[in-house]
Amino acid sequence: MRKRPWKTRTAARSIRLMAFLIAMAFLCGCLGNRYIAPVTTFRDKTQQTIGVLGDFYSSRNSFEIDIYLQTRAADKTLKVELTDSQGHHTPLGEPVFSPAGIKARLDSLNLVGAYASKLYDLSNPDQNASFSTATTTLGASLSSLDKTFQKLQGASDPTANKYIGPVSSLIGTIGQMFLDRKRDELITQAIRDGAPQVDAILSQIRDDMDKIFSLEVTTGANEKLATLIQAYNADRGGLDFEQRATRLAGIKAAANEAAPSVGSAPSSVATSMMEAHMALVNFANSPKNARPRSFAAFNTALDQWATQIQDVAAQIKLLIH
Repeated sequence: MRKRPWKTRTAARSIRLMAFLIAMAFLCGCLGNRYIAPVTTFRDKTQQTIGVLGDFYSSRNSFEIDIYLQTRAADKTLKVELTDSQGHHTPLGEPVFSPAGIKARLDSLNLVGAYASKLYDLSNPDQNASFSTATTTLGASLSSLDKTFQKLQGASDPTANKYIGPVSSLIGTIGQMFLDRKRDELITQAIRDGAPQVDAILSQIRDDMDKIFSLEVTTGANEKLATLIQAYNADRGGLDFEQRATRLAGIKAAANEAAPSVGSAPSSVATSMMEAHMALVNFANSPKNARPRSFAAFNTALDQWATQIQDVAAQIKLLIH
């Protein structure tokens, strides 16, 4: 049966009207909550980064013990001791890196994670965001992290003092995230207020990686590689095929650890996180007509950050035995 033209036109108009209303509802939702997508992704990638860098930080003293014991395994004239002939502690006798200092740096990353999570809470209309003090939001440990760094500062931890100011300010910013204005306005202001402190903390994490931990990885891995090569060359005449293959596999693994890209990997993921955060700040500060472009730039930075997280996770596995 042939349909009547007027019924066809009416149906088409109804479909177009419905599509228009759905599109308008979606657009209004997006305009009213422009932060939910970027802030959600920023929160998730921040947590992934904390996990990866947490593994790296937590393995530093174990890495030092591995280097020490590997040297003893390769040279039978060297004894395993808690203190050396000069009375200095070996990595077995005392941690090379202060556990308290490592925990404080992990907590500074967790503070940035709490900042990202709070932004998500404010951007998500399904979350009830209300006033809370820093102690309630962060817990006693993170809310007093600036005081922890004050106790650590000194000759034994020369970079601890650089964390005090930005950590203290970011704690204050998080404590002020409460709904006395519209969510969009509040999130924009929170990003602006938190940006300098987040950047300062991440910059210091990156600098510590470059100047302390990356140097440790490079020095230790090259020392281990040289020790294994020397031991192999001294013993190879008395080794059978399987023993030589096992020794050479150990040398290959040590060469992979000594690669410059492994030592610089933790610093690179901190840099990528800084770039993604700056893109988020630019998005928050952009006028309406520039938001599509700034959002695209943010997504590009997120993609680069995600790639760095994956690369670093793989490389850090080389350093954890």
